[in-house]
Amino acid sequence: MTYYFEDLEVGDTFTAGSYTVTKAEIIEFAEQFDPQPFHVDEEAARESLFGELVASGLHTLCISVRLFVTEFVRGEEGIANMGGLGMDDLQWHRPVTPGDTLSLRIEVLETSPSTSHSGRGYVDFERVIHTDDGERVLSLLSHNIVERRQNGG
Repeated sequence: MTYYFEDLEVGDTFTAGSYTVTKAEIIEFAEQFDPQPFHVDEEAARESLFGELVASGLHTLCISVRLFVTEFVRGEEGIANMGGLGMDDLQWHRPVTPGDTLSLRIEVLETSPSTSHSGRGYVDFERVIHTDDGERVLSLLSHNIVERRQNGG
């Protein structure tokens, strides 16, 4: 089933997959995009504010995008997403460490039909990444363009 704009109501919630983060990928991502010592060097990380190796917040954000796209947009019960308009209120609630298994919770916060394009509407989603024990890791508000059903159906 594909969810179109008309199928989404404020308060609807969805969950999207799970993803276990490894030490190797934390280091690999950080070496390329955020090479701070507490992301790439276990010994230096022990001496940091975190006390252990932690994933880059950008890495966590990328995992949230991957789960949103692969498990929600393109999943068996995906949405007819046409693209994004942006994100707001990005917050990291706690660092991600090797072995954390992350899942995504999505809630529809607002919907509004486009006044200039009859084939689309706008949906604001709260997206929350949490560990398998329910602890919040990251949250954000995403603004998405969602296709409307053809022929008013």
